Amino acid sequence: MRNGMIIIDADGHVLDQESMYRQRLPEQFRRRQSISIGDGFDRRQNGRIPYPPVTVERYLQDADLEGIDVMVLYPTGGLGYTRLREHDYSIAFAQTYNGWIAEWCSANPKRLKAVCITPLHVDVPAAIKELERAKKLGLVGVMVNTFMRGRNVAHRDFWPFYEACADLGIAVGFHAAGGDAMDPVCHFDTLLAMHTFSHAPEQLIACTAVIYSGLLEQFPTLRVAFLEAGAGWVPFWMEHMDGEWSKRKFDAPLLKMLPSEYMRCGRVFVSCEPEEKTLPYVAEWLGADNILFPSDYPHWDGAFPEAVNELIERQDVSDQIKCKIFCENPQRLYGFTVDPADFTA
Repeated sequence: MRNGMIIIDADGHVLDQESMYRQRLPEQFRRRQSISIGDGFDRRQNGRIPYPPVTVERYLQDADLEGIDVMVLYPTGGLGYTRLREHDYSIAFAQTYNGWIAEWCSANPKRLKAVCITPLHVDVPAAIKELERAKKLGLVGVMVNTFMRGRNVAHRDFWPFYEACADLGIAVGFHAAGGDAMDPVCHFDTLLAMHTFSHAPEQLIACTAVIYSGLLEQFPTLRVAFLEAGAGWVPFWMEHMDGEWSKRKFDAPLLKMLPSEYMRCGRVFVSCEPEEKTLPYVAEWLGADNILFPSDYPHWDGAFPEAVNELIERQDVSDQIKCKIFCENPQRLYGFTVDPADFTA
């Protein structure tokens, strides 16, 4: 605990390495030339962590150093799973990852939690089946990649899946791969440019799709999060969506409120960057109840081991808001409860 607060990392990452998949995939997939599809860039350059933290023990040691009590883990190798095109392999890939991460977190379930992935991009019924299995495995959410080839994340084809998420009480975390989804348009040849123009634009697209589609109206218990793009874009986009919608309401016939009101409805969350200067403004516009803390550990662009400190030490954010961001909000999003007694000496 820090300053009397439980610190929950709402968007950390695990290193699901190729060797794990080759050991655990069904036999017919183990000798594939490629397990997952990368973007061709070396993401270990300039990273703060010189070692690959592939064991539970190392993760918890680093969490202690950072000051994190509970980590909600997203994949790394599996971030770009929607680039996989083969039907059967996509299903096997998701099943393999989910079984592995559930086993991995079982070493310390009070501190390690995770979201699942599903083959939503190739088979909606199979995705629902895997979602149900992940729930039984104890996983607390589902990652939906913001890039869906040929469709946006809120396409009507996917609505049965979101209905299942709502019925099962499983939170949806929209997360980009931080890579090449936008590259066919922009043709960037450096990681700097491509990474700059990846997470934020992908979340703008996902947010527009989710809000205008009426998903939140259709499924009134569905909880969603827009992750790893910071929060500074949110006030601008809320106002922009309101202005556009006011001129063409007939294009979003399911909406019964302003788009910005759906953003504030208590079921939409965004992750911030601890150093964002606009964070107090975002808390005012969006509401402090809807903001999450992400460490992005152990990725190259994370702030380890100072991510928690960057937010804890800010004087322009109240302790009340910090407590919401660090502790209260992620529990509401993911639907679990932390007992403070588990983290007091």
